[in-house]
Amino acid sequence: MATLDDELTATVQVAPSAAFELMWALHFTAANHEHDEVFEPLETLRRRFGPQLKELRSDGLAQYSTELIVLAHRSGTLLDLDLDRFFDRIEGAATQTSSVPSLLSESPAERKIVAERLERLRTDKALRGRYVQLLSTIWEELQPDWKGEGRAAVVAEAERWRRALVDQREGYMGVLGMPRLWRGRPDLDDIADAAAAQGRLVLNPSWFGGKIHIIELDGTVHVGRRTRMVDFDCRKVANDVSANIKVLADPTRLTILLRLARDPASVTELARELRLSQPTVSAHVQVLREAGLLEERANGRSAELSASEQALKELFSRTEEQLVRMFRS
Repeated sequence: MATLDDELTATVQVAPSAAFELMWALHFTAANHEHDEVFEPLETLRRRFGPQLKELRSDGLAQYSTELIVLAHRSGTLLDLDLDRFFDRIEGAATQTSSVPSLLSESPAERKIVAERLERLRTDKALRGRYVQLLSTIWEELQPDWKGEGRAAVVAEAERWRRALVDQREGYMGVLGMPRLWRGRPDLDDIADAAAAQGRLVLNPSWFGGKIHIIELDGTVHVGRRTRMVDFDCRKVANDVSANIKVLADPTRLTILLRLARDPASVTELARELRLSQPTVSAHVQVLREAGLLEERANGRSAELSASEQALKELFSRTEEQLVRMFRS
């Protein structure tokens, strides 16, 4: 018997995209903070070209380059693995008078800004020239990394994603390794599901990318995430999860938390009831407090402590989500 999951799995496409790689590079170039670890290779771009990119954009969306994806879409080069054809056709794409795609993935304010950017590029030849030159320069800077390792890596990852989808080992959300596309935007899951059902969902493994990108273009939805530095991801998740578990790993500390879950108490009362020294209790309380698991309110000259049920649930939920998303067939 066929299921909805089977139908979704059979209709999802997988395709790397140089345009999305450049979009992500612009995102990190325009950042207001230094990049380290997985994004360290992009720190040079941020330092060299960040000011120029921000100068081109004074609309409050410095790190968003959806207009670039629209131009690649218009020029028929969105799924190219290199950008030679994109740069050959960008003048024609930028001067088109065609309407802006629906961009249901963006907020109304973001759609308005994208439309304004495209209109400025269409009407301002000097601005258009500076924009194209900056994009070309940044892409040229990425070539050693892209041609040396990135392109082959995303092609290989795309093939792995395709096999997982065809073999029906996991749906597209499983391939992405995420329980939901975007926290706070449940409508994006609906948009992606609808696109998958129509054969118009495209997954984009990305080398220079971040956690997730989602862009809807007149019914076609592109969703992608980074594949780079998987070992770093594993180490980071392991460190985060270990820190979460460590908070509750000590039996004495856990006893204190469970005691405070029943009734509030001061450090002095805890020490007396549990027959522990006050410095020992204070040390454990400090760890629990730093983890956000305790609530505190003044009660005369002392502080009355209680356990936060919501914080404990969030700690377990966060830990589960970090672990589960790392399990990939």
